[in-house]
Amino acid sequence: MNNLEEDKTITEQQEIILKSVLANNISAMKISKILREHSQNDILTTDMVVSGLIYRLMIPMEEDELKRSIDEAESVLYAESSDEEEIETVDEPLNEKRNIKYNSCNCDVCMQTRLCLINFKDFIPKDPLANIVKNSICETCETYNLIL
Repeated sequence: MNNLEEDKTITEQQEIILKSVLANNISAMKISKILREHSQNDILTTDMVVSGLIYRLMIPMEEDELKRSIDEAESVLYAESSDEEEIETVDEPLNEKRNIKYNSCNCDVCMQTRLCLINFKDFIPKDPLANIVKNSICETCETYNLIL
């Protein structure tokens, strides 16, 4: 029996929201990894993660990507065991405020990401969940002294 079946306090609506948020974050991390690969960097930086989240907030997923991300979210939610992937992290210093760094690649994803970063301040979310995501991104940038 999986964790969601054991804990009957999670309603169907909450489960849908949880899957949506997780699928969105899975997709955003894929975008972040593309940004890392296209910057020829070995380390996934805070800037890349924030850029991936902003991209995913502002650029809707295609139908097939949405399906794949939801399937991945379900596999994470309903996993019997916790075989977590080891991810190397580096603590980035919280120094003075600075602009988010981005690469100069001209592929569609990288160019769209730069456009999203430019237009993020004026972006108006279409639903309450997107508004929560935008506010979370803004708070994270404030915490890490990143200027959007």
